Amino acid sequence: MKYFRVIGLVVGFFLVFIPGSPFISQAYEDTQCFKCHTSAKKLIEITREIAKTRPALKSAETAGEG
Repeated sequence: MKYFRVIGLVVGFFLVFIPGSPFISQAYEDTQCFKCHTSAKKLIEITREIAKTRPALKSAETAGEG
């Protein structure tokens, strides 16, 4: 019975104190990636900017006989 009490205390410790640790709370901070990738408008704007900088690729369907 003492063994189960120790395990319960260890599990309880992790459930209470780990969510408040700075490492986990750091994941919830607003980062630049999180701001852009959760906003559809910003994501579309970024995709268009990237498309402007890359050369257009020729489609494989238009090349060939026909």
